[in-house]
Amino acid sequence: MRTKDQGAAALMALPELQAWSAAIEKNSGGKAHGGLLEYDPAPRKLNGKSYWQFSFVENSADAALRWESFLVSSSDDEILVEDASSDEAISLGRWRREKHPGQRTAIDN
Repeated sequence: MRTKDQGAAALMALPELQAWSAAIEKNSGGKAHGGLLEYDPAPRKLNGKSYWQFSFVENSADAALRWESFLVSSSDDEILVEDASSDEAISLGRWRREKHPGQRTAIDN
């Protein structure tokens, strides 16, 4: 079993999220920060498993802008990405292959 805090820590340890956090800090001159926002406290059931629901956001004094939403398994190390264009949960591997998140430096790309 994985707690919600452990799931959040695993998510923030992803190299893409670390790079996004650094880019947000740099691009905003330290006025905005990357972070996680739990968008529903109730675990989501998918294919018989429970997942914590988080969004990675660009957080500033004015707003929290969502970059991506994730499902983090409460029973193992699986992390899924919610693909807004297809409305499905996809694997990290597929997300990396199709969406190229490592090249992303702003909310709109």
